[in-house]
Amino acid sequence: MSMPVMPTGSAPPAPATGRTRARFVGRPDAGRPAAGIAAGLAAALLGALVLGVLQGKTGQRGPEVGYWALALGLLVGAVLGRFGGRAPLTAYAGVPLALLAVCAAQFVGAAILLADAAGSATTAETLLRHFGAVAHYWQHDLLGKNDITFYTVAAAEGFLVARRVAE
Repeated sequence: MSMPVMPTGSAPPAPATGRTRARFVGRPDAGRPAAGIAAGLAAALLGALVLGVLQGKTGQRGPEVGYWALALGLLVGAVLGRFGGRAPLTAYAGVPLALLAVCAAQFVGAAILLADAAGSATTAETLLRHFGAVAHYWQHDLLGKNDITFYTVAAAEGFLVARRVAE
């Protein structure tokens, strides 16, 4: 029996053992849903705080949802998709997180408006100690049919952007 001749300068082929070690358990592109949801929650709260302050400082017309909701839905969905990967749970988490962000932004904006009207209370004090008054003001003076439409669009955008970014 003759030995195969290998050209000089090349490495010998790896022996075929018939067994390979799996690098991943489960789907290799499953993602990290817990990391995605945690990052999405942080983005929702931070975005709600920033946009709530902007809404409150804009004045009486500032808390109208409109494009603020689209920006928050985009932010939450992008962060969920980026940090959560392709786990299906992260895209579905975009719906409540986007709704939470839009609602929290309007509450912060309403608290700023009420604190400015009261003159003596801080925004944090108004939001925490007089939450019922903020909720009443939000429900009766700020929330409209147009806002509900944008809430729905923000929730859908949170889902769709998270799914698209994860692809």
